Amino acid sequence: MTEKADIKELATAAWRLERWLNQLNTDRKMAAKSALRSIKKYIADSGVEIKDPTGAKFDPGLAVEVVNNEAEDAHEEELIITETLAPYIYQDGKLIQYARVIIGTKDHQDSAARPEKKAEAEESAIGEDKIERIMEYAKIL
Repeated sequence: MTEKADIKELATAAWRLERWLNQLNTDRKMAAKSALRSIKKYIADSGVEIKDPTGAKFDPGLAVEVVNNEAEDAHEEELIITETLAPYIYQDGKLIQYARVIIGTKDHQDSAARPEKKAEAEESAIGEDKIERIMEYAKIL
């Protein structure tokens, strides 16, 4: 695996961890946030930038992989990115990872905040074992 592949995976994992931590209420949140800061510093020092396109107007020319279109009948001008599954990753200003997204309309984005969608997202969230490994990795950075 190349160094760029490693940094893409680390950047994506940090992005997912940050999203997960923002929804978490536990006593270990502070330790995890500290580890995340270390990881993000390492990523930034490597010239890597992470961009989440959620909420942006969708354009077929964007460097994204559309995983699902929740509003297939909508006009193209109404489409927005309702959810990001993996962010854009840039290194030294060059795009090294396309974003993976779900598109829909503003109505679909609002419905994504419903409790059943939240429970679904929590099921696919980072597991505690992965968080422990990420925190251990941050200690060696």
